[in-house]
Amino acid sequence: MRPTRVWLLVLLVVGAGGIAYLLTVNYYADVQSPPTFAPLWLLLLALAEGYTAGLTRARLSGSPGTKPINPIIVARLAALAKATSPVGALAAGGYTGFLADVARRSSAQAHTDTRTAALGLACGLALAVAALILERVCRVKSPPSEDAAESN
Repeated sequence: MRPTRVWLLVLLVVGAGGIAYLLTVNYYADVQSPPTFAPLWLLLLALAEGYTAGLTRARLSGSPGTKPINPIIVARLAALAKATSPVGALAAGGYTGFLADVARRSSAQAHTDTRTAALGLACGLALAVAALILERVCRVKSPPSEDAAESN
């Protein structure tokens, strides 16, 4: 499994942002606003992945008071991180496109939607970053090169 490329996440943010902006410009008056607290689920996932990254790092490094971790668990955590980083990027992009349009509007509903979109953007970015950190923690260290072993 290859590490997640940051350029791919940026591409997802830009693509989702453009699509969300176009949809918001054309259909804002016709659809219901997103729930105000919906982005908090993204934050909850980000906090869980960040906490898991910290625990996994401690267990992999053999910190005192921790038990060794099963390698299959590390592989599953890496797969989870690999799957959730695009979700965070897509959410951040979608909320960014939505924010770009509703921030310019001057109604009371648009003001509420602006706060929701800003919160969604922050929570989506937090999820993407937490997933990248968890994925990095779960990386297998490359074995020492044979040249270095022979010179000793």
